[in-house]
Amino acid sequence: MTVVAGDITDHESVMKIIAAAGDRIDALANVAGIMDNMTPLHEMDDAVWQRVMNVNVGGMMQLTRAALPKMLDQRSGSIVNVGSEASLKASAAGAAYTTSKHAVAGLSKSLAFMYGPSGIRTNVVAPGAVLTNIEAKYESKLGAERVNSVIATAPDAAEASALAASITFLLSDDSVNVNGAILPSDGGWSVQ
Repeated sequence: MTVVAGDITDHESVMKIIAAAGDRIDALANVAGIMDNMTPLHEMDDAVWQRVMNVNVGGMMQLTRAALPKMLDQRSGSIVNVGSEASLKASAAGAAYTTSKHAVAGLSKSLAFMYGPSGIRTNVVAPGAVLTNIEAKYESKLGAERVNSVIATAPDAAEASALAASITFLLSDDSVNVNGAILPSDGGWSVQ
């Protein structure tokens, strides 16, 4: 295993990641993501919007775009993008995060449509809360009241290994007939 430290919003870092992969890329999991500060749109500043969109959408797009030529050459590959409950509904976070995770779902569906005939599958895992170090700040009274009214009834946060199991399933040949799907991996939160 080769570890490459970098910033997925930086082109040079992305190219180092792709170079470290070697001649083939059979699977790509876009897991990097950041949270917003739970602000509704009228309270959000441009810096929060840009930061969240750059990492959650721009970074995923850049890394995927860089990996696609190798997958196209080999006519195979599996891509899994980590979305969120916020890919499915608007009650899991603030406006920036929710918009970014809807964009993850939209870009993933476009990838599935465009590249499926080339042997490349793209899917989304939509977790609820996962025990990671992602930081959620509540900088808006309105945002905190609205989001917490829903989160209070959400299932407990999952261990990262539970999310990893969903990701590895979608990356594996066990999901050979799955393309363009959004798989909630949320302990049932999406059905509440």
